[in-house]
Amino acid sequence: MNTVRTLLPTDLPALLAHPGLSTENAAFPRERLGAGEGQATLSVVADQLRAFARQRSAWVSMRRQRLHGLVGARQRGGNGAWEIDYLLDATPEHHMAADLLEFAVAQAGKDGAQKVFLRLLSDSGLLQPVLESGFLAYQEESLYVRSAPAANQPAPAGLRHATAADSYPLFRLYCAATPESTRRFEAATFDEWHAAQERRWHKNGPHLVLEGESRLRAQVRACRLPQGLMLDLLLDADATGEVEGLVGAAISAADSSDEPVLVLVPQSAEALARALEGAGFAARGEYVSLMKRTTKPLALPRKVPVVAENAIGV
Repeated sequence: MNTVRTLLPTDLPALLAHPGLSTENAAFPRERLGAGEGQATLSVVADQLRAFARQRSAWVSMRRQRLHGLVGARQRGGNGAWEIDYLLDATPEHHMAADLLEFAVAQAGKDGAQKVFLRLLSDSGLLQPVLESGFLAYQEESLYVRSAPAANQPAPAGLRHATAADSYPLFRLYCAATPESTRRFEAATFDEWHAAQERRWHKNGPHLVLEGESRLRAQVRACRLPQGLMLDLLLDADATGEVEGLVGAAISAADSSDEPVLVLVPQSAEALARALEGAGFAARGEYVSLMKRTTKPLALPRKVPVVAENAIGV
């Protein structure tokens, strides 16, 4: 019988002895996009043993000291939103993924998470088991990559480094740039948006915002990763003409001139995709983002007017 439990340091010998240490990690947090081969199980264990005190957890399914599956989760921007950053199913028909995810979501909920996110390749063999475990696919995304450096473009007027005071204006930009069908699952309120931000990949990279007409029109976050310079672009509809300038400014701020540049683009952001293609980017991968709530939303009770029994006309 397979059971799912917390990963322990005592599991290390069994995992080292398992012949499938190169089992592919099916989860794609932002820092793994475009990185190629997945991390091996041994790397997962090493990460977990170093992360007991850093708001991160992992669970494993073992039978007779053999690995059947492993799932790892961590906070995103706050404790209310977690993401799956490791998902391995070593069974031939991927029958462990659903049990692993249900257990992980339940445990994350006990630790305060309200939502758990997961990103998979659109053709992942684990997509169906993930859907069967209760996750909902809410957004399709394409990874755009530019290998050759482009000519220097002047930075748009009004571009500056972000400050703490930009938090709520950035939420307003997110609401303006993101369809309601996505915000309904990802972040319907400011608190949900703040918690759902993918921050782990960014570390201390530059964060720039484009200000104009008394509002924020665009943001770009950048971080140098082994596979290249990862950018996170968020633009209002009237700022797509500034894409080349924003990309160039991010490259300069990150001091990265000869590395590939990667941008993850929601398929609903067609104008941004066209602007990137015009700047020399090409689509290199298709992904799907999924979410599952750890609790069920409660419906508000219907209000009924109170009428005295002896009232006239009753």
